[in-house]
Amino acid sequence: MAANTADHIEPHRGDPAKFWFGKLQSLCPTHHSGSKAQLESKGYTNDIGDDGFPVDKSHPFNKLKK
Repeated sequence: MAANTADHIEPHRGDPAKFWFGKLQSLCPTHHSGSKAQLESKGYTNDIGDDGFPVDKSHPFNKLKK
């Protein structure tokens, strides 16, 4: 899928200056509305690796492992 969605690298959280003048990156719609949105709202993503476990080190499951 093409990276055709402008994503704010630093969340603007309603700040007009950050919205209009903040740094942007191109993402595909799936990642912008999925992984990136999860990261901004929860602090981790739910992406699952080939082993069936969450890949994000910040995911609560991975914090249980010692």
